[in-house]
Amino acid sequence: MYSKRILMIVLCCLLLIKVQAQTTASVEEIDFHSLNLYNNAQWRSLILYGRENKLAGKELPLLRMRVGYAALMLGNYSQSLRWYHQVLQQEPDNNLALYYVYLNNIYLNNSSGARYYASRLSTETKSSEKISKIKCYSVETEYSYKMTTDTFRKNAQYARIGLSLQLGYKLEFQQSIAWYKQRISEPSMTSVTNNTNIDLNLKEYYGKLIFTASGKTSILGGFHYLNSPFNNYTFNNTIIFGGVNYASPFVHIKAIANLANLSDSTYHQYDVTISYFPLGNTKYYGISRATYSKSLIFSQIAGIGVTKNIWLEGNITFGSYHTSLENDALFVFNDIDTKEFKMGGSMYASLYKKLTLTVNYTFEQKLKYQTTNNYFYQHSITTGLSWKF
Repeated sequence: MYSKRILMIVLCCLLLIKVQAQTTASVEEIDFHSLNLYNNAQWRSLILYGRENKLAGKELPLLRMRVGYAALMLGNYSQSLRWYHQVLQQEPDNNLALYYVYLNNIYLNNSSGARYYASRLSTETKSSEKISKIKCYSVETEYSYKMTTDTFRKNAQYARIGLSLQLGYKLEFQQSIAWYKQRISEPSMTSVTNNTNIDLNLKEYYGKLIFTASGKTSILGGFHYLNSPFNNYTFNNTIIFGGVNYASPFVHIKAIANLANLSDSTYHQYDVTISYFPLGNTKYYGISRATYSKSLIFSQIAGIGVTKNIWLEGNITFGSYHTSLENDALFVFNDIDTKEFKMGGSMYASLYKKLTLTVNYTFEQKLKYQTTNNYFYQHSITTGLSWKF
């Protein structure tokens, strides 16, 4: 009886050793096969192989690294991010994984996430990639000419100069100065002196801070001041805003609250913006935005990369409004006329590695001040240049 027990224990130990040997061999096989696919640049096969073994529970950090690189080579930066994030969950200080997470965030235009992971790179990598903690991040210019079909609303001009400063790996400061000029005639505004020649000559200052709390979450807040003369009136319009942005690999979600004093009236606006990358890159993307103040406004943007250096966008806005804040309160629409509909298109062309040209056309249908059916149209042509250092 005693000898049978000993024999049973020995058999169990041998079985356990055999199973363990098989498991070890399986891990070695996964490593060998994935390395072979990697060395032969069989990126699609490598991604499929990585998925199969992930579902089977046979995961290795090195396998994830290889699959993440394969996704990067195929231009699916969102998928690549997911694999490298899994590596960092096990190995937070893996410098190579940190570097590719940094690159993927750049390719997905998530500068906040890129700065965060840049801060965790080794000194050698920062030096070789010329990554600086403090620098001038970008300079941009913009000019818009707006043409109306109503003789009481003359053509308008808008110009802006912007400067972005990186004050640290986790802090960015964006600021702009802008001008807006237009002459309008509105006889129904009896309290305004010389109301048939009202000169709008707005001067603006805008500042926004972005703090990157983590690789996926950033907090933003800012201030916009507009000096708005209106013949015998002068309005010192002010806007403060704050919000949070969460960036997952395929979807970015931003929520912002705006509090403003416009034309001596209090104005509140709340925005939710969802940006998504179905293909894991900027070859195709969409941006959906819902705005609520006195009414609900919805806008949709769809973009596509037609070549390596050219992107086209289409946009449409539904909702009736005469006051609205866009692009984190950078653009302020505080019109006496009511916007009924807006649509347009943009082209972005990379002229050089760091220089981007923007051309935009916008069509607006407006309802004239204190009327019920007197509609007119406005056509806007906007050009801009942006240089990223």
